[in-house]
Amino acid sequence: MRCTLTDSKYLPGLALFFLFLISTKAYSYEDILPRYALVIGNSNYAFSPLKNPLNDARDMAKKLRALRYEVTPAYDLNSAQIRQTVASFYKKIKTSNAISLFYYAGHAIQSNNVNYLIPVNAGISNYALLQKQAFSVNELLQAIKTSASQQNIIILDACRNNPFEKTTANKNKRTLAISDKKLLTLPSGLAPIEAPSGTLIAYATEPGNVASDGSGNNGTYTAALLKHIAKSETAEALFKKVRRDVLKASQQRQTPWEHSSLIEKFYFLPPSNEEIPDIVGF
Repeated sequence: MRCTLTDSKYLPGLALFFLFLISTKAYSYEDILPRYALVIGNSNYAFSPLKNPLNDARDMAKKLRALRYEVTPAYDLNSAQIRQTVASFYKKIKTSNAISLFYYAGHAIQSNNVNYLIPVNAGISNYALLQKQAFSVNELLQAIKTSASQQNIIILDACRNNPFEKTTANKNKRTLAISDKKLLTLPSGLAPIEAPSGTLIAYATEPGNVASDGSGNNGTYTAALLKHIAKSETAEALFKKVRRDVLKASQQRQTPWEHSSLIEKFYFLPPSNEEIPDIVGF
């Protein structure tokens, strides 16, 4: 006996089947992976304040929540707070198929090929205190190893200037006396870092260069990233578009840069699954 789609006794089953099709159309497997984001913005430095990192971090946190990330926002962190926040964030990621994203906007410098994120209110007046109080990207990479995440994204909008050099030059408003010449002659921008397996590191500009804090409500780099991050494109394709926008906005002075060791495709917003089962002969 043949059945037709109009037979009433089959309607409940058909309804459930079509609901299944709708659900598989809406989300791909990658779209349901657990996603975690730590978003840090440091603006209110006593010795060299920045205008936009808090705006950048808040806007990025809002955007990532809309993309279904579990977001941990943190603003104006001191030395102890940044270490505690980073450690707690990565230790809570227990699922092996999870994705982690670390975003930082604020001051950062390099010294001896090590990149340091600068906490607010850090009393860094010499090189020894830099190593003790600043948070190195090497420490961040070690924290990532404590998590179970297999794909890790690190975004550093943090190459604005040497805050110590600026502090020394601005004698009338200086709140931090720099006694170590090493801090006054640090190289520009950040040092290149090779990303560990399964990790992509994105910089606001290429190694050795500085990034603009922006003339609007966001830094030049984050403004471009916010524009593109909700598109269903691979990270590599998306960052190319960000690079083009930043080059144009900076009149070719700022070139965003990435180092990727990802081993799977990564999407900030995964595309929907387009493989629909053939239902004609059901």
